Amino acid sequence: MRWRHRAAPAPETVVTERIRGVEVPVLTEAKRRLLRRDAAGALREAYPRLLEDLQRAYGVEFPPGYAHEEILALGFTEPMRPLAEFFDRFYRLYAPVRYGGRTADGAGDEVLELLRSLYSPEPMWRLYLAEGGRRPAPPPAAETGGSAPRDGTGGPVA
Repeated sequence: MRWRHRAAPAPETVVTERIRGVEVPVLTEAKRRLLRRDAAGALREAYPRLLEDLQRAYGVEFPPGYAHEEILALGFTEPMRPLAEFFDRFYRLYAPVRYGGRTADGAGDEVLELLRSLYSPEPMWRLYLAEGGRRPAPPPAAETGGSAPRDGTGGPVA
């Protein structure tokens, strides 16, 4: 049986906004090292950057002397709680490399998956949205609860 009616041509699609995926440099470097079968190097590189990014993304500070357990118990705020399990597991992979110089065979896939999970919340990936791969400036003081920047006369900067 033949159809007598033809479908009307589809209207031309108009792109109103282009969204580029964010490639987090920590993930890129981890992938590069894992392709060379260097899971230990990926962990050594990623863990300190992860700590730095958690602090910047969530506006917290982990004192330099904090042990892993103290970071989890005292440093993680309520918005960070969903990351605690991933962070703990990532540390369990990192610790033998950091303190013993070894890593479990086949840890590469787990390293990558944990990093993806840790960088999936918006505050984490948003750190890397700046143009040209530069790190963005911190949010204005009004967004962080601090005082507004002042000009030379003591008034707010316009």
